[in-house]
Amino acid sequence: MAGEVVRQGEDLGRWVQSVRLGWDKLTGVQQWMCEQVLGIEPATEDEKPKLRTSQA
Repeated sequence: MAGEVVRQGEDLGRWVQSVRLGWDKLTGVQQWMCEQVLGIEPATEDEKPKLRTSQA
């Protein structure tokens, strides 16, 4: 999705991905607007990057 839609120099796919992955950092109003106005939902646990574990 990233790199597919660029408007005025902004990569909208990358922006949507960052919003979905950073959902918990948004305010309640921002979450509501993303869901109700833009149709963006938070990332599922399967979509979130896995935490790297140390080899130590």
